[in-house]
Amino acid sequence: MNATTLTPALGSPVSTERPPDGSGPPAAGGGTSWLLPSEPASVPRARRLMLAQLAVWALHEFADDAELLVSELVTNALRHADGPIRLTFSLCSADHAFRCEVEDGDPAQPRVCRTGGEDEHGRGLHLLDLLSRCWGSSRTAAGKVVWFELHAPPAVLEAVN
Repeated sequence: MNATTLTPALGSPVSTERPPDGSGPPAAGGGTSWLLPSEPASVPRARRLMLAQLAVWALHEFADDAELLVSELVTNALRHADGPIRLTFSLCSADHAFRCEVEDGDPAQPRVCRTGGEDEHGRGLHLLDLLSRCWGSSRTAAGKVVWFELHAPPAVLEAVN
């Protein structure tokens, strides 16, 4: 399986498996990493770092979806874990997919929640499923890593090859 199977808070297990080419933890081909403090200011900082890295890689078309998803993952790490957060961006060399990983100190795996129209929380994993090519989570010695990949549109792949 290419992605971790998650157990939702309600209902049956949800699989994040999609048809990516060789995705899965850890980051493919190195990457760029930062250690962020466990404070609210880390969310906008993560967005700025992500936008700057996408500009370096000339992947501006990922900006909107990546900005939303990195905000969700860093916010979840702040909400559910203590201690610093490691943010890693990498580019998968095989197909130029952009990959984001957020590592925190909480070993509990993400859980998909059923939400109502008035709920203010609980939609982050649904957004990951809708906007990313694939995503998942894996345990580390000190907690977990939650990751997602965004796939470049065909026109971008042709331009880089």
